Parts: sequence; C-alpha cells; structure tokens
Amino acid sequence: MAAFDHLTQYLTRTDSGALYNKPGQDLLLVETGLCRAVISLQGAQVLEFTAQGRAPLLWLSPSATFKAGTAVRGGVPLCLPWFGENRSDPSKPKHGLVRTQLWEIAGTEEQADGTVVLTFRFQHPGDDLFAASFECLLKVGLGKSLTFDLELTNTADTAAEYSWALHSYFAVADVAEVQVEGLSGVSYLDKTLGFARDTLEGPQTFDGEVDRVFEQAPASQKIVTPNPITAHSENCHTVITWNPGAELAATIGDIGEHFHGFVCVEHGNAFANSWQLGAGESARASLTLSR
Repeated sequence: MAAFDHLTQYLTRTDSGALYNKPGQDLLLVETGLCRAVISLQGAQVLEFTAQGRAPLLWLSPSATFKAGTAVRGGVPLCLPWFGENRSDPSKPKHGLVRTQLWEIAGTEEQADGTVVLTFRFQHPGDDLFAASFECLLKVGLGKSLTFDLELTNTADTAAEYSWALHSYFAVADVAEVQVEGLSGVSYLDKTLGFARDTLEGPQTFDGEVDRVFEQAPASQKIVTPNPITAHSENCHTVITWNPGAELAATIGDIGEHFHGFVCVEHGNAFANSWQLGAGESARASLTLSR
C-alpha cells in the first residue's frame, strides 16, 4: 500500500464487483485531469481508458467474466511468453500464461505533465508450462494517451524463445465500417486460410472474420473511424489484425452479438519476429495508443 500513499487523490483500489457487478478480480481505478482508466492486477491488464474530452479508447465486452484465473475479454491483455496457440504443444493455454496471473505493483510515478505511470512486475519461476524462468516489467502510462513500456528478461541459465503481443481491443461503432491504414504492401499470414501468405493492398477492412499476422510491419497504424485511433510502437515488428465476424463470434460466449463493437490491432513480436533471448538477456519495446 505504501507505493500508493502519494497517489491516493486519483488512484483507488477497488474490484470487479464494485465496478461491473461481477466479483472476482482486484482492480485499480485511476481518475486524473487527463484521463480515466481501470486496470486489473490480474495480467496488469488495462480494461478501460478514456482521455479527457475523447471517446473511450478500449472495448470491454459486456459479457466479460471476472473469475480469478480466467482471461478477461477486452482492454489490452498481454499475451506472453507465446502468442496464440503454443506451436510445440497446442494443449497449453492459448496466448501464454501471464494474462491470467496476478502481477506485483513495482512502482508508481506522477510525471510533470500529470501523466501517471504504474509499473507492474511478473516473475515466472519456470515450470511445465514454460521451462525457462523470466521476469517482465510493464510500465503503463496514463495521460493524454495510453502507453506501454515492456522489458523482458530471460532469467534462465539457457537461451529461450519468447513471442508476445499487446492484444489491444479498440472500441468502434461498427467494425464493418472500420479501415486500418498503415499496412498496405505488407505481407501477412492468414490464419483463416491455414496461415497462407498474402500481401495486403490498400487499407485493412473487416467484412467478415479477419485474423492476420503481419510480420516486419510498420511502426504506426491509423484506425479510421469517426474518432480515429492511432497506434505507434517501437521495437514491435509484428502487427495482428483480428475480428471474429458474426459466425465465429456466435460460438464465443464472451463476444457473441457484440463482435461489431471492437477491432483488434495488436503490436508485439511473434512468429518470425519472436525474441530469442540468451541467458540473462533482456529486450524492450513500447507502444503508444491514442484517440
């Protein structure tokens, strides 16, 4: 609690029962002159972010569940130490293990411009799910924009491969009317076609299920809506675009009919861009999201 002593004027410890009438997870509510945000201690997951005078940036499923140890649908979960299905053992949990684990609050800071920065830490000891031990620090900046600074250290005594993504769910009025600029001319793997490779020509649109992995992607994209969204990353070389479309969404209990209200444009390093970290080696990346 001591870390929050100087932040109590705008930071409140609460829970999912109080905010969503769905008990099960401890949450942080941040309210400043610049923004309002909600973060779950499970996964250090930002669930809501709204800059002052702006439309909400993130989508949180109306059907989201907050059971401890269960992934929350929406916001910005961190998928780590693997993205999507585990390629060596598909029976392992999808999108890794950190998004369903409690994180430690490692530090807090209020910057001169009023931005609040919360630092979260997760330490993995190495186990049957993922043999290598690692430590992840995630700094979440809450101001006029939403920022993430990730530092991953392989604390094992052998090299290991890490793939990850910040799985951003953006709030939109209707995904069918959304375009994503900044990916034209980039090759991608199409999961809906068995990871067949193709190249996008023009903006990314969503007229049905879209699940594409862009390797060696540009650092910046713009999501064209009535309230445009921009995403800019550093040292993130993979961009994933996703929306399940009506047919697949109907089979996903915490999406269902709500599929039209979000689009995912995720930044990270996965597939060919996965990080190969030697014993004791660290790597960093950052992402800025704004509307």
